[in-house]
Amino acid sequence: MRPLRRPLPARIPAVLPSPILLPAVLLIVLAWAVPCPAQDDGMVILTHDLTGQAETDPGTGELRGIEHAGKRAFNLEAVRAIMTAIGLKAPIREVSFAQGMAALTSGIDTAFFNVYRTPQREARFKWVGPLQREVDFLYGLKGNAIGGLEEAKAVPAICAVYGSQHHNVLLERGFTNVAAAPTYRECFSRLKSGAATLAVSSDETLLQKLHAVGIPAADVHRVPEPLVQSAGYIAFSPQVDDAVIRRWQAALNGLISSGRFQTLYDRYYER
Repeated sequence: MRPLRRPLPARIPAVLPSPILLPAVLLIVLAWAVPCPAQDDGMVILTHDLTGQAETDPGTGELRGIEHAGKRAFNLEAVRAIMTAIGLKAPIREVSFAQGMAALTSGIDTAFFNVYRTPQREARFKWVGPLQREVDFLYGLKGNAIGGLEEAKAVPAICAVYGSQHHNVLLERGFTNVAAAPTYRECFSRLKSGAATLAVSSDETLLQKLHAVGIPAADVHRVPEPLVQSAGYIAFSPQVDDAVIRRWQAALNGLISSGRFQTLYDRYYER
């Protein structure tokens, strides 16, 4: 990812996940996450896949990004900075990607990041961002070198996070060998064990995923043809007031134009 040095356009054409029914788990998550209305009018703030990139502040109990840990540490701190700028005090909770997407349609005002903005999702949610842009590829171990996406359709299993943009793009392109998992860490664990032949990752976050499961970078082959180019956003429930969306976007634009966004990028993105 190139460092972002000026405000980025707010509109990028934005794959709706398969319907996810998680009633019991979702109710527990939302009951736990909904803060006091006096703090933030009931907005729930959720994120996902923080493993190895965030820690809990022992003094406040808040999630904080770990310096130079990667994209998700940066996203967490960028959203925290936006919330500070608009005077919003609410806990940020980590959930699975599937739980976060379900929360967006639960009827409770929810903000969930980082979510790829795709055409199928565009009208279903409201958006603030982008937080970053990236290119995503399929990766496999070197002994299973694959030359292109068409060739990848013949491998035994490609692991993608259930309901993610990667999952949906693979299905839309006619891949019948997609094996869904709840997290990227699980996908790369399957790659290491041989349960999956390929797994999906952005080029910029690959090293964190490999490190998390103990795969040496030298042992990995990248399918040269990109699977998708995308941008990550904060997604909001469709009923959230447009004035709230404008306030969040203005705060993000202010962070970018002031240079604070770049400072956070330098401090929290892996160097």
